[in-house]
Amino acid sequence: MMYGFSLAKACWQILLVLVFAGLVIPIPLHPAVPAQERDALIALYNSTDGANWKKKTHWLGAVGTECTWYGVRCNDTGSSITSLTLGFSGLGGNQLRGRIPAQLGNLTNLQSLDLSANEISGSIPAQLGNLRHLRSLYLFHNQLSGRIPAELGNLTNLSSLMLGENQLSGSIPAELGNLTNLYNLTLPSNQLSGRIPTQLGNLSMLYSLNLSYNQLSGPIPAQLGNLTNLQDLNLGSNRLSGTIPAELGNLTHLESLMLFSNQLSGPIPTRLGNLTSLTFLALSSNQLSGSIPAQLGTLPKLIRDLRISYNALYTNDSSLMNSLNAKSPGWRNTQTVAPVGLAARAQSASSIEVSWTPIAYSADPGRYVVLQSTLRGGPYSPAGSTADKRVSSLSLTGLRPSTTYYFVVQTVTDPHKNNRNTVASEYSSEVSVATY
Repeated sequence: MMYGFSLAKACWQILLVLVFAGLVIPIPLHPAVPAQERDALIALYNSTDGANWKKKTHWLGAVGTECTWYGVRCNDTGSSITSLTLGFSGLGGNQLRGRIPAQLGNLTNLQSLDLSANEISGSIPAQLGNLRHLRSLYLFHNQLSGRIPAELGNLTNLSSLMLGENQLSGSIPAELGNLTNLYNLTLPSNQLSGRIPTQLGNLSMLYSLNLSYNQLSGPIPAQLGNLTNLQDLNLGSNRLSGTIPAELGNLTHLESLMLFSNQLSGPIPTRLGNLTSLTFLALSSNQLSGSIPAQLGTLPKLIRDLRISYNALYTNDSSLMNSLNAKSPGWRNTQTVAPVGLAARAQSASSIEVSWTPIAYSADPGRYVVLQSTLRGGPYSPAGSTADKRVSSLSLTGLRPSTTYYFVVQTVTDPHKNNRNTVASEYSSEVSVATY
């Protein structure tokens, strides 16, 4: 403290001498930040077309003025840069164009870096992993490409990482699972591929995880069920497959669960009925099948925003039906379900006609597949298919005389604009008849 007071006193004495001498010489407002920090700022200015930034007040000023440059903040003594905010500042951002220089890794006391909503291209420098004090890193809505550096896993003080709306590719680094102070992880609208790392289940502080609109594949890790503080989980519009993990039912603080437009199959887990805080559930455009659990109709806060269209789901529970009709009007008209009213009639010693009641969902291309067996309960093999889902019968020929056949029918919907998957229903109830 005495040193700081003496330095300030000396500066005022010099200023008085200069004023009395009739000289006007600018005096730095703060002590100069370290040379490598100033150089890092200048490198950013030069590599992102600083001359054409929308806002660049005081940039490239004299040594000692760095803390006055637009978007730059320093610690209390002005001896180090702690925040660099050149991100969103209205329509079109701040017009940073070019690449992020590796020298930004020298801002070792930086706590916040925001370059969002600009036109920055190239890769994310691995050197940003040196910023061990960083709490927020915002690079979303740019044109960044290449991989997410594994070195970002070194930023163990990070609470918010937002890299969405870029052109990032490759896999999500497992090292991001080291960021145990993270509250917000958003990587949507990139070209990320591969599996979701199971290590993300270590992020126990996380309240928002958004990996939507990528090319992620493989199963949803059951370990995501460990994220018990999570309020928003968005994995929509990827290529995720397998079943929905029952462990997601542990996320009792979850308000929004979005798994739409994937390749998820199997039933909806009954444990999703534990999500009593849920206000938004989107499971549409997958390959989900089977009976909808009754618990889905009793979620107290899920009043309107239930989206389950374009699957193979059904219910025979009238109470649940009424609830679903209120929360998701028209949901039944987009389900690829097995037909009912199955019947079979022998036409000759070698042919049988199988008939059924067509399903409500006939708008998109598809067909009925008739399967047969000479054993009750199967196994069944395909015997023929229809041209579309409006057809109500199919004649099968080439059968053996005086033989009892057992039939089931499966409905299939082909990929279309609302669902890129082939969706198949469960088998219908079985019907049998003997040839003459």
